[in-house]
Amino acid sequence: MPENISVTAATPVAADQAHNESPVAVARVPLSVRAGAAGARRRKRETIFRGLDDGKDETNASLLFFNLFVFSIRFILKILGIYGRGVRNTRKLQLVHRDIFLPDLPEAFEGFQILHISDFHFPRRFPAFSKAVAALLDGLEVDMCALTGDFRYGYFGPIDHVPVQMRAALKGVTSRYGVYAVLGNHDRFVTGELLESAGVTVLYNEGVLIEKAGNALWVAGIDDPHFYRCDDLDAALRERPENTSAVLLAHSPERVSQAAAKGVNLYLAGHTHGGQIRFPVIGALVSNSRCARNQIWGTWHCNGMAGYTTAGIGATDVPVRFNCPPEAALLTLRKATTEE
Repeated sequence: MPENISVTAATPVAADQAHNESPVAVARVPLSVRAGAAGARRRKRETIFRGLDDGKDETNASLLFFNLFVFSIRFILKILGIYGRGVRNTRKLQLVHRDIFLPDLPEAFEGFQILHISDFHFPRRFPAFSKAVAALLDGLEVDMCALTGDFRYGYFGPIDHVPVQMRAALKGVTSRYGVYAVLGNHDRFVTGELLESAGVTVLYNEGVLIEKAGNALWVAGIDDPHFYRCDDLDAALRERPENTSAVLLAHSPERVSQAAAKGVNLYLAGHTHGGQIRFPVIGALVSNSRCARNQIWGTWHCNGMAGYTTAGIGATDVPVRFNCPPEAALLTLRKATTEE
């Protein structure tokens, strides 16, 4: 684990200019060193569960059974004549605005804005997708950017395009206190190293302290809890100063109960794609996550902890969306009152 790092921002820094100037990125030792035994375990499990990328590309399915499932869903949608509409829906990117109410929010962080994006699933074949994201986000000025995993499209193939497309997607965003990310189940450990080389700070079972006007906020991140399960919540919160509010970044909402029990104030996640295919009234049939139904998409609460699960901005496997548009979420932190 690295030493505790404090982040302040005297002047706003544009995401496309700040990558190699971030005080956090410069101060950190390499991700492979910081991750320690958990990182080594992660890399070993990648080889066991995913194999090697040799001879495969981003369209290869991870398992035969899953490949059959994906084929079946596509076949049914095509028979119903709605597959094309679902594909077109994935291109209707939205920027949603949400207020997040926290009872213990420090005074200086009232109105603090977090741009929360997850599940980019950058396709190597279609670099135009990153340009569409850039158009959606162009000109945004936020306090912090939180990226909650799944940067590659599929499970295999080259990933050198990921940092390039990430730079393109965020080039018009100004983030005063930095850009922070965690890894998802589609990502290899090396993805995190590539992102850090592009200036994004990857939080691998660790955290950073953001200070503003005499107040502080602990921003922690854990490794993917869904598939690889090399996450360590205790490590991510270990250096958190006493009585400091904490925001946790995780790829999926599968550590909600544990995080609430440890006093996390806000839990940000993705992974579910909002169900990706949602039906009127009944909502999503599949969440692909071990979580409560109300945690599949949107704002929620658990034992005093607030949470937001984004529907994600990309799509993969079955690249369609119905009734859950692709989104980037602009979250504004508010001090909760007794009425909220």
